[in-house]
Amino acid sequence: MSLGKIDTHQHFFPKVYIEAVSMDVLAAQMPDKRAPQWTPEGAIAMMDANDIAEGILSVSSVPNIEDTAVVLRGCNEAAADLRARYPGRFGAFASLPLPDIDASLAEVAYALDTLKADGFIVFTSYAGNYLGDERFMPLWEELDRRAAVVLIHPNEPSYALPNVAPASVLEFPFETTRTATSLILAGVLTRFPGIRFILSHAGGTLPFLFPRISLCLQMMPGVIERIGDPATAFRAFYYYTALAAGPATFAALAKVADPQKITFGTDFPMAPAFGIEGFAKELVAMDIEGLSRAAIYRHNAARLIGRHISNQ
Repeated sequence: MSLGKIDTHQHFFPKVYIEAVSMDVLAAQMPDKRAPQWTPEGAIAMMDANDIAEGILSVSSVPNIEDTAVVLRGCNEAAADLRARYPGRFGAFASLPLPDIDASLAEVAYALDTLKADGFIVFTSYAGNYLGDERFMPLWEELDRRAAVVLIHPNEPSYALPNVAPASVLEFPFETTRTATSLILAGVLTRFPGIRFILSHAGGTLPFLFPRISLCLQMMPGVIERIGDPATAFRAFYYYTALAAGPATFAALAKVADPQKITFGTDFPMAPAFGIEGFAKELVAMDIEGLSRAAIYRHNAARLIGRHISNQ
């Protein structure tokens, strides 16, 4: 299994998370209104069935809860314990107790220096503030200094949800698009080039909206002088394929993404088995010039998080 796929988007639900967050929060976001179930044995069975060598674990949405720093420290330690119990099968993106910057900086040090995490997961917004907001700059400065990997994952938005579909269906990709655009506008990608940002679900709607966003950036006074070429900003992001594999998505992604910055993901256990299988078939059928299945399956993620790259 050492040369199998690397799944850069796999969730887990340690006991400390379930007790603090409640699975009802996750159930409300799901199309079937059912909370997903997770065990390490179930995750490994899914990985074995799909030729996945390693899943990079992260917790999903975190609402406003008491003792956030304590709870997320427990989650990060639980992920480290799983890595030790199942060598080579799990990696970890550690959680940060944002919007508390001081507590988050402390967790960065603990997660990297003690737990040896592969990077971090942050959410698209906190109390309505997207990640390009100036309040997050001290965190970006430290993560830039450490050349950290940062997975950006959608969270429950601060605004009232339209009565159309659960948050995970439409609002999550929209939120990813908003926060990615805020990072570009704030010049975060040029100010902190050491951070490797991964956008969830192929960047939400970002690849499709590239022409529109690029035009608007060029029309906004002083923006281009601050951020440079919009196409370069879009190519600075990493993108993963979880819940986003398909001909239209691949075609758009190939136009805006660096082919070496597209990684494989499942979104297990949020994505059901038949969904993972369906998206896997789309990857097998992919025939887009410039995109390599071998690179997406393993090579790109292996370079990103320091794993062995096969010669195949």
